[in-house]
Amino acid sequence: MKRNHFIQRLALVALFASSSSHAQSTSPEVASALQMQETIQRELGPAPQGFLWQVHKTAVFPKPTTWHEQQSAGSSAGIPFSTYAASPERFSQTQMFEMGLTVQIINGSQRLRNVAANQMALVYLKPFLDAHKKEDILVLSQDTQGSYERTLFRYQDAPPGMTPIIVHKMILANNSTDSVHVFTFESPVSTWERNWAAYGTPFMRQVNILSSTPNR
Repeated sequence: MKRNHFIQRLALVALFASSSSHAQSTSPEVASALQMQETIQRELGPAPQGFLWQVHKTAVFPKPTTWHEQQSAGSSAGIPFSTYAASPERFSQTQMFEMGLTVQIINGSQRLRNVAANQMALVYLKPFLDAHKKEDILVLSQDTQGSYERTLFRYQDAPPGMTPIIVHKMILANNSTDSVHVFTFESPVSTWERNWAAYGTPFMRQVNILSSTPNR
């Protein structure tokens, strides 16, 4: 049995395709990646101890150095998306992790479907709200930071027969860039406080969205 939150999270995201964390690249791609890493290092400084700066499309964030990772891309209703996930556990299409981070990017909903990014964020969020009781929702708040509408959403997920976990999401919607970025961290309830302090907090506090250079 799969976790409901995982199925819902992939309502706009295809199941992870198997891929190595270091796929072969052509020389120009390697040079571009190295240049990007140098820019990030210069703009953001060193990553937290035990982490490295990870780039996924227009998102830059700290990832624990030893974690396994997978990524995929696709579209839903004609709207393109991409997904990056990392965990200390080995995971696959059929075996999701209990503790890890996920970055999802949804692009072009306004241009392609006449759905503004902040409305697309609500479309993304609604299945999670519908699937959980009020007492399972631990945090739900919205504010505005510059051109981004930010939603924080934390809930407990405990399907029968599975390890209860806590899931924390930060959703950043930008109508100007026609994009939605979703940053997720999850961990078993029993180890939530420790894992949130060690991994979730450094991840969430230092996410960046690229324009031409990383944002501080």
